[in-house]
Amino acid sequence: MFESLSDPHKRRGPIFAILWFVWVFVGTIFFALAPQSDLGWVKGFYMAINVGYSIGFGYPAETNLNYLYFSSFYVLVGSSFVAVALGFFADKISEDHDNWFTNLIQQKDYEEAFKGGGSFASKTGAIFDFYAPTVRAVSVWLIALGIMISYSMLEIGWSYAEAQYFAIGTLSTGGLWRIPDDSSSWMFGVTGVFAMLGVPIFAVAASEVARGLMDKGDLEATKGSVNEPVTAEELIMLQNFGLENGDGEIDRAEFIILCMVRMGTDPSLIEFISHRFHQLDEDGGGTLSILEITAGKYEFIDGQIKAVIPDGRPKSNIV
Repeated sequence: MFESLSDPHKRRGPIFAILWFVWVFVGTIFFALAPQSDLGWVKGFYMAINVGYSIGFGYPAETNLNYLYFSSFYVLVGSSFVAVALGFFADKISEDHDNWFTNLIQQKDYEEAFKGGGSFASKTGAIFDFYAPTVRAVSVWLIALGIMISYSMLEIGWSYAEAQYFAIGTLSTGGLWRIPDDSSSWMFGVTGVFAMLGVPIFAVAASEVARGLMDKGDLEATKGSVNEPVTAEELIMLQNFGLENGDGEIDRAEFIILCMVRMGTDPSLIEFISHRFHQLDEDGGGTLSILEITAGKYEFIDGQIKAVIPDGRPKSNIV
């Protein structure tokens, strides 16, 4: 946890989780203890999830006009949390899409597993490996769904059709059907817990299914694009980036950059990176030293990266 919080990128998740729990806790306190609501802790928690996730079961009803201001604010905050969560899932899909070449290699290996005379077990293993994230996410969602269906059928006496309608409506925030108003107190608590956890679980499962439906391209077409001869337009582009100086030679790094642009990397990003290189190359030597790229904090001595300590103190090894 502390390692994640020290990383600006990784700490988003833990901070979001903490704020989410605080949000649920504040809503529970309000709906449980507000004088003209006085629902108690169990129904207060249930109401916090019902309002905050905008499920809209309709019970308990909110009749105090002054309390509606809090509920409006609370649902707006909840919607923001949902938007942030969807942003996380979108990032996951985007990251996976950015790894498109790795995905194509995995898809190729998956297809190869079915071309030979492999056993049923090996083919089953290939399917699971390829679809593992989606299988895990959907399986967890189905388990949550199954538990909700089971306890509502056993406790309320609903048919399977009614119970699944209630469960799916709850976890998708449809609010299509609620448990009876006179249900046992524990039913409200259990429903609140499964809604609190099940709605994000449903969103994760939906994002994984969406990821699986995305067009990942074709490996052979990708290789063919890399193998195509370089055009005059691409050479001019390299010159504009300052990567081709007219000597008629393209080195490996320049060729990799050219292929990256072919595969969809924004040329303006390449140009920005090239400009940054020239900013760091203070001596104009065409290469960057460890000192230059680390703003003078580290240097490479005797095969080791060492920290530069001010005031004449000895340098310390990093690796």
